[in-house]
Amino acid sequence: MKKFLQEAITYFWIPLIVGLVSYIFFQLRDVLLGVMTLVALSAIYTTLRLYFLHKKWWLLIILLVVVLGSGGTYFARAPSLALTINGQKVTGTGISLTAGAVAVNPGPLPNGQYTKNTVITITASPGPGYDWKSWSGTDNDLSNPATVTMGKDKKVTVNFEPRFSLIINNQMVIGSFVDFSEGSVSVAPPPEGDGKYTGGTVVTLVARSGSGFDWKGWAGSGNDKSNPTTVTMAGGNKHVTVTFEPRFSLTVSNQLVIGPSLSFNEGSVAVDPAPGDDGKYAYGARVTLTASPTQGYGWKSWTGTGNDTSNPATLTIGNDKHVAVNFEARYALTLNTQAVTGPGIQFAGGSVSVNPAPGTDGLYARNATAALTAAPAAGYRFDRWSGDVTGLVTSVTVSLNANKNITASFIKVYNLATSVNPAQVGSVSPAAGTYDTGASFVLTATPAAGYRFDRWTGDASGNVTALTVTMNADKKITANFVKIFSCHFNNPSKKYLTAVGP
Repeated sequence: MKKFLQEAITYFWIPLIVGLVSYIFFQLRDVLLGVMTLVALSAIYTTLRLYFLHKKWWLLIILLVVVLGSGGTYFARAPSLALTINGQKVTGTGISLTAGAVAVNPGPLPNGQYTKNTVITITASPGPGYDWKSWSGTDNDLSNPATVTMGKDKKVTVNFEPRFSLIINNQMVIGSFVDFSEGSVSVAPPPEGDGKYTGGTVVTLVARSGSGFDWKGWAGSGNDKSNPTTVTMAGGNKHVTVTFEPRFSLTVSNQLVIGPSLSFNEGSVAVDPAPGDDGKYAYGARVTLTASPTQGYGWKSWTGTGNDTSNPATLTIGNDKHVAVNFEARYALTLNTQAVTGPGIQFAGGSVSVNPAPGTDGLYARNATAALTAAPAAGYRFDRWSGDVTGLVTSVTVSLNANKNITASFIKVYNLATSVNPAQVGSVSPAAGTYDTGASFVLTATPAAGYRFDRWTGDASGNVTALTVTMNADKKITANFVKIFSCHFNNPSKKYLTAVGP
């Protein structure tokens, strides 16, 4: 057992010492910790060997002292800490970044670490076109230079920001206004004292047109069709163009457009967009005119829009514009209390087709004519027209010289079918037919010679030959007859007896 333990220590402990100390020296680059580990493990190995050789108990005490002393020395020594700036570990007296550099004083130990509580001064130096903005993770993030106290591993971020010029219509912005012959542009905020902006600054530009001109648009801003617009100072110097243009008036049916709508006796016209405060439009402005007739009128057409048969109509302002709106009297057609809006209407008992259909507004021009054709549904029949048109024929014509209210009447009908049992031994009158709902009539059964009427079956009952039927559904009725026989006797004084048999 003793020999086994000695060999285990020899073949296990020595490789452990070599491997662990090599890792500390060459990977962790901690010389002090490597020396301490080498001394401690070597002392432990030697003490164990001596104990196995001499069996002296005081050697175990020495072993315990070595272990406790090594551990105490390790935990008592100042910890080794790392400083990282923008994700780069500091291994010297500075680091280089895309937007600048950071000087570090003092630099770290040879292993790239700092001892605890070391106070480090870091100084940011921005590169061309950049400026130092702030730190993150220092003792004073708004100061340059800043200090870092190494109480633990430190991760510091330095923030640089680019600086750019704003140029409008080839004029560099150096204040809060830029003036042109057609107008001006206000700038908020203005640039700093060097005439530049820090990267990411959002600048609001407001164009103000001069007399007889209007702002048209921007080129190179955040939203070239918006006034005010914004410009984000990023990616380099910003070149923006502002465009002004002359202005023109719009007249509709001899009324000058000064707002979003115009009113007439027959209707109104909505104007989008409305003109500016001066009652005029910029060159190239697209204006949409929407005619809305009053009750009893309909829009008919425009004059001078470029698309006079479309409502809304859109026109482009290239000069002073004179446009006319044309309304006409129009009337509604109502069938069975439903407004006609298309080529026909469906009802429970049938349908009515309308030719021609009304216009897109659901109305007809004055004196327009429409042909109405009634078509009953299955199980119905057309009865009559009433209201502003009367008649019993299925097709009529109506003249729209006023609002028209017409009713198409359909009546539910039922079918009657009769039969005789046995076949051909009698008759039923009427034999069959189609009847209006609720109609009442008399069915009469007539037996053939040698038969007599017995009873009704099916959708009727009774044994009288004349039967009253009310049509509230399709009906099938059968008249049942019975054969009769005659019996004669030899006694001439007697007549005969009649026997009934099947």
